[in-house]
Amino acid sequence: MYHAQPTSPPIVINLHGLSIAFQAPDQSFKDRFEHVYGHLPRETGGSPAITIDWHIHRHPAAPPPPPGMPALSESPLVSYYGSGDLVVVRLPKYGLVTVDLANSRLIGAVTRLCLEAYGVFEDVLMMTLAPLYRRRGWFPLHAFAALAPNGRAALITGNMGSGKTTTGLALLSAGWKLLSNDSPLLRLANDQVEVLAYPGQLSAFDDSLARFDALKQFIPTDPVPETLDLLAPSGRQKRVFRAEEAFAEPWASTGPAGGVFFPQVVPGLEQSELVPVPSTKAALELVPQAIEGWDKATVPQSLHLVRTLVEQAPCYILRLSPQVEQLPEVISQGVTE
Repeated sequence: MYHAQPTSPPIVINLHGLSIAFQAPDQSFKDRFEHVYGHLPRETGGSPAITIDWHIHRHPAAPPPPPGMPALSESPLVSYYGSGDLVVVRLPKYGLVTVDLANSRLIGAVTRLCLEAYGVFEDVLMMTLAPLYRRRGWFPLHAFAALAPNGRAALITGNMGSGKTTTGLALLSAGWKLLSNDSPLLRLANDQVEVLAYPGQLSAFDDSLARFDALKQFIPTDPVPETLDLLAPSGRQKRVFRAEEAFAEPWASTGPAGGVFFPQVVPGLEQSELVPVPSTKAALELVPQAIEGWDKATVPQSLHLVRTLVEQAPCYILRLSPQVEQLPEVISQGVTE
């Protein structure tokens, strides 16, 4: 296996008081990390809490699973292997990353496709950092998170195609602040669920961008082949851009959870509307978006946080009409003061 030596100092950023150092001998990896995480404060001096050491694997497929290490979970997209304080995450097309839980270190052999396919770099980082985050009491949730004018966080969660991204862009276009496009971190602070911002680029299909005057600039006038979408490599693809390129001072840092929304596109609906969801049903909907079953040591804490979230924040089905300008007012009605 190829191991190039680092040629420049690591990039060290501060994420909610946690210092994370990213080191790679390949400048393209450092450039991507800078592109996504560069708006966060820099750290100088001292030892980082988490160290990420990645290099480019020179073959088109990831290295094989480590021999003799038991499988924790296996699937065609991603597999986990574990022994003691070591967890190995393998994505067949994108890389193999060893998570050293005891020393808070990630060591990765990652393919170039990880940079070329839409969202994969960020996804692999989150997948491999998540076990370390959870052991610090930070639990990622698959959701779009935005801070309402009243200072409470709206969590919009759902599967691809549910309208989650379009809803989130409608909020940002109305002046709400971004907490995360895809992976906000939830934690309990004084028995209250707090939503922590997490970096990431925005992305949307052309038909979603066309709904917002400020976002039409990202639709090419002379279309060229778009970046691959990890989840839909043969279907429509998304445009990717930084929040700072579209909105003035778009980021918030944190906010208490104020509402959970499950968007559903309803053909023919004239007015978007909220339908209350019982907390028990909402918790069941959130489990696959919030809990990694292979990480058994953190499942009890994850379940407790989900239960606390649905008890503290009202939960709704968000029935979506095509009139995106209605969404900020509708969602505001469901975000508790």
